[in-house]
Amino acid sequence: MFKKNVSYYPGCSCSKSGLARYYGSSSLAVLKKIGVNVSEIEDWNCCGSNLYRTIDENKAYLLGARNLAKALEMGLPEILILCPACFLSLKRTLTEVFTNSTLLIEVKKKYSVFGNRTSSIPNVRHIIDFLVNDIGEDVFKKNVEKKLDGLKVAPYYGCQITRPYGLFDDPEFPTSMERIFSWIGANPIDSPLKTKCCGGMLTITNEGEVLPMIKKILESYIRLGAECIVTACPLCHLNLEIAKMKIKRTVKEISNIPIMYFTQLIGLSFNLPFNELGITKEIVEHLNKKIIVTASLRGGKNE
Repeated sequence: MFKKNVSYYPGCSCSKSGLARYYGSSSLAVLKKIGVNVSEIEDWNCCGSNLYRTIDENKAYLLGARNLAKALEMGLPEILILCPACFLSLKRTLTEVFTNSTLLIEVKKKYSVFGNRTSSIPNVRHIIDFLVNDIGEDVFKKNVEKKLDGLKVAPYYGCQITRPYGLFDDPEFPTSMERIFSWIGANPIDSPLKTKCCGGMLTITNEGEVLPMIKKILESYIRLGAECIVTACPLCHLNLEIAKMKIKRTVKEISNIPIMYFTQLIGLSFNLPFNELGITKEIVEHLNKKIIVTASLRGGKNE
């Protein structure tokens, strides 16, 4: 079995009480299944968020640096992050700390664990990067217990996972999630709008601008025959769900498409407990029907 020890930063959204708690629980269940020993960063705090950075950039960096220091103190400098906004915030903090000498001095005063550049640089990883480039195809295929039989899965990346850094995938045309879905037996659907912004927090102040944007995204997947949409971002998931409820009144096809976190779908293929994955009975039944129909069309069996 694959074995590795990593630290984990849940952030506000993916924590046990957060809005995206099932993204968190399904990710931890999947990681445990494949043999990754995950240790949550002790006494973590907000990542510093982009919103806070607009108010006080320096304090936002110090807030983010505290999380990085906590991981180093645990002796686990490799940090897995689920939320793209948290990933971007901590990655930006790390970059700024080691390129801004004034900030580095201040960080070292507060968090002595930060030593020289070569000995104390945490490795901030998004979970997609880790699963694709560290875990890989063989481990995934060994853990698949429930065949998805070509289920047409639409990966929606949103705008922050690969931008602006583009460290582990193409910024405009990423394929990491598609690779994962092919490993678990699904048929990934490639939409040209898969990295288009969902509108982010603009949903709160200008819904009239955001809903047409999301409608285009959802309709692009419908035209391509998608049977479920998966994302790796709490805010994207929320915006898609809200838009789905409002748009389905005029576009009936949208109401039939489940929107899930990508780790929930992986967990389903690994046959993990539904309560750990946060998948409702209705979604499971819907997906099973699609899988059975797809398998029958291909002349196969859903075992």
